[in-house]
Amino acid sequence: MSNLTLCNNTSYIAQYVVLNGEQVIARIPGIGPGAQMQIPTNDTYQVTATAVINGNTYISAPLDVNGPTSFLAQVVQVQAQGTYEFNLVELPSSNPNQLQFQKTCLSSVTFTISKNGAPLQTVVVNNAFEIQTLTIGDTFYIYAVINGVTTDTTTTTNPNAVIAANTDTSTLEFGYFTLDVG
Repeated sequence: MSNLTLCNNTSYIAQYVVLNGEQVIARIPGIGPGAQMQIPTNDTYQVTATAVINGNTYISAPLDVNGPTSFLAQVVQVQAQGTYEFNLVELPSSNPNQLQFQKTCLSSVTFTISKNGAPLQTVVVNNAFEIQTLTIGDTFYIYAVINGVTTDTTTTTNPNAVIAANTDTSTLEFGYFTLDVG
């Protein structure tokens, strides 16, 4: 299993955000000074779909995702019961580097990507048969918020990289922070 290691070498709490392409894979509320944390880079996430139809909120059962997948939210008729059912169907992605989201119902649908029950990201699809995508792949984008300052985004293609938050001590950047990849 591959893990990014996030380190905090500053005197402040570092709040990290890690993306795999456009997919948020971690939102870390805080790593204390001198601490570190490992983030799995090939983990499984859950996707649910939510829609408001005729004033009622419908939420699909979660589906697991761990690679390129397409998700279709739909309202289907259950003729035997005389009702309708809102569900989420997993389909193969037409692009090996994308998560794809679409719907066939009239209402807007919000797709929520979660990990261990914690929501990480949402994708909203407003128009039927319109596909919204999130690019995924081999590039990780990492930034941190430290003492209210957002660092520049750092990139790496190494799923086992060590990313360290450091205080920038150069004369031109006093009081700022950097992320260094090792």
